[in-house]
Amino acid sequence: MPLKTIYNYDFSQMSNTDIFRDKFFSKTLNLADLRIIHDHVQKSSIAIAGKNIPAAIFLKGTYSGKIKPFVILAQLHGNEPAGLAGIALAIALSQAGLLKQDVIGIIGNPLAAKQYFEALDKNTGTRQETRDAFRCGLGENGELLPDGNRIPVDFMTRDDNSHHIQRSRELFILGQNICGILDIHSARGNMMCITDHKNDNDLKHSPIRSILTELAEAISANSTKTVTVQTLKTILQPLANITFQVGIEAGRHEDPKAPHIAAAFTLASLYNQGITEIWPFDKNDSGIFTRYSVQPRITYDDLLRKGELLAGDQIYMAREISEGKIEEYQYDEMESIKAGQVVAIAKPSNTVFRAPSDFSGIFFSKSGILYDKDPAVGPWPLAVSKAGEVKFCYPCIVSDMKINFS
Repeated sequence: MPLKTIYNYDFSQMSNTDIFRDKFFSKTLNLADLRIIHDHVQKSSIAIAGKNIPAAIFLKGTYSGKIKPFVILAQLHGNEPAGLAGIALAIALSQAGLLKQDVIGIIGNPLAAKQYFEALDKNTGTRQETRDAFRCGLGENGELLPDGNRIPVDFMTRDDNSHHIQRSRELFILGQNICGILDIHSARGNMMCITDHKNDNDLKHSPIRSILTELAEAISANSTKTVTVQTLKTILQPLANITFQVGIEAGRHEDPKAPHIAAAFTLASLYNQGITEIWPFDKNDSGIFTRYSVQPRITYDDLLRKGELLAGDQIYMAREISEGKIEEYQYDEMESIKAGQVVAIAKPSNTVFRAPSDFSGIFFSKSGILYDKDPAVGPWPLAVSKAGEVKFCYPCIVSDMKINFS
């Protein structure tokens, strides 16, 4: 079994369950460990509602079959390995006899996930951005495949048997036969937050203390075309059988701390749902979170501009490092920006762009040098003619919020 290889320990032989949490979290799961979990899940499959779902494992609880299973979803984007730590936790709980309810661990995009780890093997030690294309996966000719979390509205009926559509159908079939789903993501930047949840009580004991609100509304506010795609969240949310639906960002894709955050949040979720009696890390919860109220996106045209743009200008993200001295700079997720702060510069005119207000940004446009495969990130530098089309970021108003858990 994969955990015995990783831990040199057999969780099924655990006689003192009081030590479970310390034993599991005594090891920092690295990318090589997560690869072992990935390979184990990738070669497994489950049968549900008469359908075979590949790249998924069934973990039996002590009351197996009495309640619909709970799902831990990892790698809906292939380059997001941290979610595999959540599946590893559930495997350990199952082996130790500490799961009351059945749990399914599943890889959201098996093709992209497989390509990601193959690329990691070939280029160990390189920057995570070099594997950004495996967010979606690449086709036979090196083209970027469709995003696993951007699903056509007619995905169930269209005449298309591509990997993307087939997997979307499998995830929807799975969603119709479960009681809850934890969707674990990581980010291109330092983004650790809860992106969506159905019930406030599902966040009790959370090791993540930041919550995005109004995200879907902010994104839809800028949609001027007919909606042709939807996210997995929007597909599953109307299903009455799903009473728990939470999405998280566990940090930067290959940050060594991200697997710990993913596993710790998984433990809190399973505990809150009564699926395990193993205590999460934070026994006492004040209910205090930091709220990031997401506002509609701003483009480079929405920034305050000083100077005259030239037709041949290219606009770069930037910061002022000393009075009058400005350098190119990539803003990171949830980074705080002050009103009037220099945030971009056009060259060669040296026209300066400043922030119109105080905010913390998410989904910043990205440097085209680092992210050369995905046009959805921006990227910069951009021609002045694109200043009104390309987002600078989604600004967030930051405040404390109190949840009164019942």
